[in-house]
Amino acid sequence: MSSTDQLIDFFAAMLKGRGVPIRPEDNASRLRTFQEKLPKRVPQSFESFLSRHSFPAFDVLGITLFEWNSDSNKYIVEASAPKNSLSELLIPAGYVQIGRPDTGDFDAVCFDLNHQAQNREYRLVQVDHEEILCNWKVRVTGELWPSFIKLVESALSGDDPQVYYEEPIE
Repeated sequence: MSSTDQLIDFFAAMLKGRGVPIRPEDNASRLRTFQEKLPKRVPQSFESFLSRHSFPAFDVLGITLFEWNSDSNKYIVEASAPKNSLSELLIPAGYVQIGRPDTGDFDAVCFDLNHQAQNREYRLVQVDHEEILCNWKVRVTGELWPSFIKLVESALSGDDPQVYYEEPIE
């Protein structure tokens, strides 16, 4: 097991300890389906997370990550760049949406695939959704984290990783 895998396992255990119903699962085929739709592979750390764990949507350090718990999930849908979606413009521009700000804002939280990065550890950026919807332009409003692995390390090292999960109302 790589050190990245171990770090991701610690992250998953921390999430579970904070009430997120994350579970170990072999998601290799689901991950392949997701990555086949992208211009580049996702970061090594995120790949480790998705390939070995399933989870509902949850908040961590300012980001609401999409759910990854079935073959019809938000990651695969967004990677397909459906017509009239943010991803219709984001994917060709080199951005892969993995969530939203945890404030309820509709901006996209994305990996920026446009820059070279060791182990594909691309930065996480926020993209203005209104600029896409109104002007059909991708405008990055800021970097949220230098990489997913830095987000994970920060969540694990801090006293308050700001993890929040709410059971859906049915």
